[in-house]
Amino acid sequence: MKNVVRKICFVLALAALGLFFVKDCQAQMYDYERMSSAFVNMLDAATNYLADNFEVINTNKAKVGEPLPKGELYSYKTGITIKFVSQGKDKLGPRSGYNKPDKWEAEQLKKFTKIQYPKGVGYGEVELVSDYNMVYRYIYPLYIEHKCLQCHGDPKRSPTGDGKDITGFPMENFKLGELSGAISLTFPIE
Repeated sequence: MKNVVRKICFVLALAALGLFFVKDCQAQMYDYERMSSAFVNMLDAATNYLADNFEVINTNKAKVGEPLPKGELYSYKTGITIKFVSQGKDKLGPRSGYNKPDKWEAEQLKKFTKIQYPKGVGYGEVELVSDYNMVYRYIYPLYIEHKCLQCHGDPKRSPTGDGKDITGFPMENFKLGELSGAISLTFPIE
């Protein structure tokens, strides 16, 4: 009888420990979700600022639209990577190879194009990178707004008259509300 009671106590202790672990994991997931959302809001604010000041920024031949340098300082210090991903439109593909989505990002972009997927809602999950390393991946869809069309809209409305935007890229002929890409974030889990 004592062995049965010990086994029951052991099983209950393991169950309680497992429940604690699950709750702790859920809390960590919530924290990663909140951090991801904060990053997206910050990047969205920066994007809006750039779009609102488009004319001024480009008067000094700024390299708007250029990708961040590889190994940018923020990623180096934190391990967090932030990337804009896009499959581009039609035959044009993404504007830069840096923007090409990896397999996971491409799968999520497909989900975002489905009519039933709610606009403005990101997606995140934990991914096992190796036997002992996990990362939290979050991706947030971006849709074409009016301000985006000056560079990504109808090539017939090109500001340079040659079907290209002012940074020299071909205009993709995106329409208002179309999925243009996403912000992809990766957080190391320690």
